[in-house]
Amino acid sequence: QGTGAVDDGAGVAIVIAAARALMEGMENPPRRTVRIVLFGAEEVGLVGARHYAQTYASTLEQHIVATESDFGAGDIWRFDTRFGQDKIHLGRAIAQVLEPLGIAPGNNQAYGGPDMKYLREAGVPVVTLMQDGSDYFDLHHTPNDTLDKVPPGALDQNVAAHVAYLYLVANSGLYFR
Repeated sequence: QGTGAVDDGAGVAIVIAAARALMEGMENPPRRTVRIVLFGAEEVGLVGARHYAQTYASTLEQHIVATESDFGAGDIWRFDTRFGQDKIHLGRAIAQVLEPLGIAPGNNQAYGGPDMKYLREAGVPVVTLMQDGSDYFDLHHTPNDTLDKVPPGALDQNVAAHVAYLYLVANSGLYFR
């Protein structure tokens, strides 16, 4: 029976590992708060995402940027942003840091992922760390979605990319709207 290792286990592992690295692995912790959210009930109507956006509606102006990891265990290959026109250069600067990880700079049309819908619509800048999902739908919602389909080390590049991106944003002191 499928355990959800690829959908959504890999994404949960990526964000938890990135958060742990930021909290424990850095000599200087991030200057800004990094909020990690594990949204629930995406596929039955973005219930968790909607609840989060409604709950924090009065403080969404303070959300600097948002993203999610919800496309399995494949490597990230492109970094897309959705920043204000006068902030696109900031996305390019982040993309340069990610290039040694094999991640190409993308466009400024990021959607951030399904759970970012309400934040994006509220004006929160989003990024998409585009993953290779070539085998994602072979496993998605099937009995074959088990941990043995996630090779050892498969998430390392994802975690490194999220740590780099989060650390840069949290320490930039900049706004991306």
